[in-house]
Amino acid sequence: MHDFRLYEDSVISEINRKHKADSVLPNGFRYIYFENIDSTNKYAKEHAGELENAIIVAENQYAGVGKNSSHWWSSPCQSILATIMLSIDLEPAETIVYPLLVGVIIREVLAEHGVEAEVKWPNDIYIGGKKLGGILCETIIENGKTEKLIIGFGINVNQTKEEMTLYNMTSLYEYKGIEFNRCELLADIIVKLFEHLKDSSSDNTKYMEREVNSHLFAKGLTVTFESDKRYEGTLTGVGEDGALLLLTESGMKKFISGKIIM
Repeated sequence: MHDFRLYEDSVISEINRKHKADSVLPNGFRYIYFENIDSTNKYAKEHAGELENAIIVAENQYAGVGKNSSHWWSSPCQSILATIMLSIDLEPAETIVYPLLVGVIIREVLAEHGVEAEVKWPNDIYIGGKKLGGILCETIIENGKTEKLIIGFGINVNQTKEEMTLYNMTSLYEYKGIEFNRCELLADIIVKLFEHLKDSSSDNTKYMEREVNSHLFAKGLTVTFESDKRYEGTLTGVGEDGALLLLTESGMKKFISGKIIM
């Protein structure tokens, strides 16, 4: 396979091919590249005091994590492993929808590249019933306000079936049978993400709710949901606050945390 390394020049040139990078990226934006790192999110948190707006990109993570500290597996130079750190001024409650917002942004980019994906609540990307990627959003709060938003995401891009050892995992290559340019994909995600960040919180909430409910994994199906206890019901959608809506025998229930078990 081609070696599309995620070097800064390669990704920025892809942005410039369709847009003007200076008009898309915020002032002082930094692109930080690693061949190998424990976790891009961890690096962002450890260097939050010296970084304003930045993207941290790695070819390999040896201690990547997902939601609830679950391990994120990746193979070197075949995935997109990145964290975008933003200096923002939001109420903590306004950031709750960001994992789903980033999910639908990534889904939209994939659709533009010929891949129809779904968003699995609360923070995964699925294609063909298998996990393609995940999102981990974290915040740094000062004086009751969100000062930094840390958006980590991992997407399996060019792995073969033999390279993926975890159950129910897939890649764009396995799904489509063609190699993808990781630099172009990452550039398109960066552009679309910053385009949406220029919108108001209310506009992004409406966009998230509409797009998630149009492309929600397992919507309309009977699922088991694990939260404080196990529930069974029909997954009906997601509310404007990002909460999962589950129709059970005892009525509609709303969840802000937990996981879907098929």
